[in-house]
Amino acid sequence: MYLLTGKPNTGKSTAIKTLIELLGPSRCDGFYTQEILSDKDRIGFKTITLSGNEFVFAHIDFPKTFAIEEFGVDIDAFEKIALQALNSDKKYLIIDEIGPMQLFSSSFQEFLGKLSDSDKKVIATICKEDNEFTALLKERNKDHLFELTMENRNEMPFILATQLNKDDPLYLSKLELSQKYHQEKERFSYEQGKIILRSTHDIRTIERINSHYKCSCDYFQENDTCSHIMAVIRNSIS
Repeated sequence: MYLLTGKPNTGKSTAIKTLIELLGPSRCDGFYTQEILSDKDRIGFKTITLSGNEFVFAHIDFPKTFAIEEFGVDIDAFEKIALQALNSDKKYLIIDEIGPMQLFSSSFQEFLGKLSDSDKKVIATICKEDNEFTALLKERNKDHLFELTMENRNEMPFILATQLNKDDPLYLSKLELSQKYHQEKERFSYEQGKIILRSTHDIRTIERINSHYKCSCDYFQENDTCSHIMAVIRNSIS
């Protein structure tokens, strides 16, 4: 299990969303968390699974049977929908996040323990401030613990993608090639809302459809990601 920690508002969820694109969205399952705002005030949180389900996980108007500060937490919904998303045979499992609200669920804690002992490729964001459970989880996975900062947040998704695929030389070569393309801006042009990239082999067309990148190359057809998309992502966050 790979753990990504960091202070609040450093961009852990944003890094995870970028990582999903680098890994290939169709090869990932799990969930991420998103704030609910009203007139710029935070009034709750919703959980969104990578299969497209979403639900309000915590809200200021929820009963306070389980609560953090002013937010009541719906543990039943979390266990029914979010945990189901983790019972998946996809190559990668994404968990955003492991925090005090989610850890009200003993089932979630038990599941995390099993994942930590498995060979499943899991990446999870985890709160910076520890309780007994998170401290133990970080210790068990201390060799795979990464801290996100304002200085490294653009590069962190690529660091994690490299670690998760260190046994896949072809994938690593795509990451390396994306850096080359990123540095050679003259390769890129734009046509009718699409990105045109003159790669080392052919002209590639990249476009964004339903919030995910698509590419015309053969590697993308099998892996849902490629060096061309990786290069576009590097350009967009640099």
